[in-house]
Amino acid sequence: MTPSRTLLGTLANGLLTRMSRGRLPRTSGELTLDGLSAPVEILRDRWGVPHIYARNLDDLFFAQGFVHAQDRLFQMELNRRTAAGKLSEIFGEMALETDRFVRTFGFNRLGRADWENAAPAVRDALAAYAAGVNAYIERGKFPVEFTLLRYRPEPWEPVDSVIFSRLMVWQLSHAWQSEIVRAEIAEKVGVEHAAEWEIHSLARNPVTLPEGIEFNALDPDGSLRRIPGPFLDRGKGSNEWVIAPQRSETGHAVLANDMHLALGIPSLWHEIHLNAPPYHVSGVVLPGLPMVLVGHNERIAWGMTLAFTDAEDLFVEQIDSHDPPRCLYRDEWQAVEIIEEPIPVKGRAQPFVERVLVTRHGPVISDRVGQSAQKLAVQSMALRPAPILEGWYRLNTASNWNDFVEAVRCIEAPQLNVSYADVDGNIGYWMTGKIPLRARGNGSVPAPGWSGEYEWTGEVPFEEMPHALNPQRGFLVNCNNKAVADDYPHDLGNAWMNGYRARRLTELIEARGKLSMQDHRTFQMDLYCIPGVELTARLEGFDDPDAEVQLALKLLREWDGFLRPESAGGAVYEVFRRALVWNLLSPALGEDLTRRVLGEGVHPLLARAQEFYGHDTTALLRMLDNPDSWWVQQAGGRDALLRDALKQSVAYLRETLGDDPAGWQWGKLHRIPFAHPMSLQKPFDQVFDRGPYPVGGDTDTPLQTATLPGDDFGNIGWAPSFRQIVDLGDLDNSVAVHPPGQSGQLASPHYDDLLPLWLKGEYHPMLWSRGRVEAETAGTLTLKPLTGADAQAGNQVGR
Repeated sequence: MTPSRTLLGTLANGLLTRMSRGRLPRTSGELTLDGLSAPVEILRDRWGVPHIYARNLDDLFFAQGFVHAQDRLFQMELNRRTAAGKLSEIFGEMALETDRFVRTFGFNRLGRADWENAAPAVRDALAAYAAGVNAYIERGKFPVEFTLLRYRPEPWEPVDSVIFSRLMVWQLSHAWQSEIVRAEIAEKVGVEHAAEWEIHSLARNPVTLPEGIEFNALDPDGSLRRIPGPFLDRGKGSNEWVIAPQRSETGHAVLANDMHLALGIPSLWHEIHLNAPPYHVSGVVLPGLPMVLVGHNERIAWGMTLAFTDAEDLFVEQIDSHDPPRCLYRDEWQAVEIIEEPIPVKGRAQPFVERVLVTRHGPVISDRVGQSAQKLAVQSMALRPAPILEGWYRLNTASNWNDFVEAVRCIEAPQLNVSYADVDGNIGYWMTGKIPLRARGNGSVPAPGWSGEYEWTGEVPFEEMPHALNPQRGFLVNCNNKAVADDYPHDLGNAWMNGYRARRLTELIEARGKLSMQDHRTFQMDLYCIPGVELTARLEGFDDPDAEVQLALKLLREWDGFLRPESAGGAVYEVFRRALVWNLLSPALGEDLTRRVLGEGVHPLLARAQEFYGHDTTALLRMLDNPDSWWVQQAGGRDALLRDALKQSVAYLRETLGDDPAGWQWGKLHRIPFAHPMSLQKPFDQVFDRGPYPVGGDTDTPLQTATLPGDDFGNIGWAPSFRQIVDLGDLDNSVAVHPPGQSGQLASPHYDDLLPLWLKGEYHPMLWSRGRVEAETAGTLTLKPLTGADAQAGNQVGR
């Protein structure tokens, strides 16, 4: 499905598709390339997944870079330009604000520092990968997007990958944005009333480690034996869960993970299978990076969700007008580092120079986040040099729990929940990413940077971060929810998600004996909305004679709690919930601040949401249970609040979907688009985009389809970007899917062929053994090294 095409769109689609068809990469036969030491086989299966067989790691990563360029060169170009703050060079003034934002945070500077400090094995992998990308670029056969932009990509540098990784790390870190929102609410209505919207855990929603830090060995008879250790009793305690063999029909551990991130076309992820013995790994990676970020090797599988721990603080700085400027700290003026970042802008004769100020706490970001009245500096674990890519390299090669632990030790940012399972039947979990220890305060609001009283004094020791091996109950679940109970000895913040998805999945797991592989598939597609049921329950006893209110109450009370695309009750719930929240917030805070309380981020491309997202529902339920709530009283009292929101909901549904309630289907409001970066320019949206498609769910269902703050229920910010279910007893029995397809090439059959599977909750096999791969192979490409005879004959590389 594509947007309805105009005549111009139809003509553009025909022309660009024909152009793209002539530029599709070669996936069968032989190519001779300079830079290889031995032949490499690339077997592409019928879902477009490349399975690369090489004799050594340099050739393996070279081939991965070549394959990524074949499938995603334009996306890779955007990835590296976004991270380095170089979009304006090809897009002009429209991209300048984004480049200024990026240069202020300094991902280019961080990436260069990480490259200089990288372990030799990581540097070798990055260099080989870059050589493979360049082997494809040298062929001069580029996707049609480059023609439209009249641009030829420059050679890929190893540091490009590292800089891109730093942008990724920062986007997955938290929680400085909520500090601004929290302060703004308090300034508007006072601290006491602002506290009603604060993020709080719900006692009825689970934590990941309900028994605290558990460390148990698996004996040969399958029983668990508690291992004494120094951190055994130190504390109590995206979707992921791991199931121990005793809870699995397969008799082996199973790991399930679906990462919820922004969707578009091409896919965020590229799936790949890499084999150069003893290195053997399969999973997904972001185009522009070597290795595999999430997946499995011969011995272990791992999945990831965001931990939402607080590893960032804002400091209000006192900076004088001295030239050069100085910053006050403990009654002394200190020098401020000044970094001038020249930004080439298409159409400008001279670069725009961004003047970045960096204090002892970090870069001053005030002007970039709409807070020009004061000087705010951000201190973040994501803005420090770190051996992050070494962590992933070690994960790719880990063979047991100890290797896994040493790998995640390197992932100092972002803050992640990393699940673990292995072929020996062990399951585990470790929260990674450094968390600061603060001299004073908890980092919930901007602190005075000049006083020296709120400094970071250290970090939570890695060994004391939440973790578990072989928990007694036989499974672990994390859905970005709170990881540990309140008696955990360190402050991890309160930015975690509300826990409804984790509660639903825990209930599903506990309701069954042993889980089948089909059960895991069913869980990943579950649409049951617990807060929707809880809100409907709060309408018990409420009545109003108004006919529209009666109609809304009838549909809500008949609703079964599942947010299916065809659900009318689900549509009423979503519109009703939104109306309640807006009626509570907007009279006191206004529209802009209301959006921020609902989670709107500071940048539409790089930071579309922040830590308050999703917590308005839990705050709403608390307020409906509290007759003394100031916000409810401001709205005219509980009954008036409910009545007005129900009437508004029916009016909205009539206006949007017609007068017949049978047509008030959630999927007609809630539709997911797959937009291409070129679609900003009409009519290219009619060429490159796919969708929108009706989908069920919301931010609180296991199948999460999160709507960004705003009036459009189709303004979906993130959804499952990759699903995997790994059977550690038979890796060929594992399955995966990511939308919309493997290729970014418009005319490729793999441009959108995975969309039907993803929409229906189906998967493709995650092929592992050579025999299974060969049985599903659609094309074999052999890359051969350039020999002396070839060079003498003047063969053109890659032709």
